[in-house]
Formats: sequence, C-alpha cells, structure tokens
Amino acid sequence: MKRLFIISAFFMSGAAIISCSSDDSTVSVEVPVTPPTSDTVTPEPEPQPISKMVGVWRAETLSYSFTIPGQPEQTHEFPFDHASLKQGCGTDYLTVLQGTTVSLKQNNKNTAGACEDVLLGGTWTETSITISGESAPREVVSVYANQLVLKYSMTYSGRTTDVNVTYSKQ
Repeated sequence: MKRLFIISAFFMSGAAIISCSSDDSTVSVEVPVTPPTSDTVTPEPEPQPISKMVGVWRAETLSYSFTIPGQPEQTHEFPFDHASLKQGCGTDYLTVLQGTTVSLKQNNKNTAGACEDVLLGGTWTETSITISGESAPREVVSVYANQLVLKYSMTYSGRTTDVNVTYSKQ
C-alpha cells in the first residue's frame, strides 16, 4: 500500500511540474482584416417576429345574431360608435403591445351624463384578450394586417348575447 502511494505521488508530482511549466509558448494567429468597401454588406441582426396583433386598433363595427323561436336567425351590424351603443360618445381603442400587455380606452357616459375616457388594462395571447374586471376573455376570431375581430359576451337592454367587434388598425 505504501509502495502504491509513493508511485502515485511520483507520477502526480511529474504531472504538476509539466502542467505548471512557465515556459509554455502562446500561439498567436493573426487574422487579416479586410477594410470595408462599398461592396461589403454588413448583415443586420435578425428581427424578432412581431405578431399581427401588435398595434392600435379602432372599434369599427359590432354585430350579433339571435333567433326567435319559429323565425330564421337574425343578424344585426352597427357602426361601433352608433348612438344606440355609445350614446353619442366616441369609439373604443384597443392597444396591443409587444409582450402580453393590452390597454382598452373606452369613451362612455359617466353618471353626470358626460362622455369620459376610461382606460382598462389587460393581457393578450394569439387566441384571446383578457381585460381586467371582465368575467371572461375576448376570443380572437381573426387577425389580419389591418383587421382584428374579437368575440365576447355583451349585455344590452337586459339581454346577454355574443357579439363580434371588428377593429381596424390605426
């Protein structure tokens, strides 16, 4: 056992002397640098893809369908700023930011009867937008370069129905 220890120590000391040698020569390689010319193109960093949903969207139309027993389905479409929907106030704007943040600016009548802006926050994914304070997320029906359609429940005159709101990109 003692002999094995002495032999191991002998080889380890040799390795230590070899690895700690101060006369190691450093290899340097010179790479020629070509000065840029008018033909040299510097590649731009690859841009990160941006969702079609990112941007400011203006509410344009609201549509809904309903059935009355014994009658065919009825569909109605209104401009979003129609007097029956907004009572003379301005239309809504949805701002979708890169990441997961959204803000919804609504212009509605306050208790004094004047139109005022209310800013609501929320989050988004490619399939839904969740506005703080609402009971359910708004479903993304479709999104194109200049048009976004969201579906959500809306209560109007005591009746709740699913509505589609079409937005245009600003």
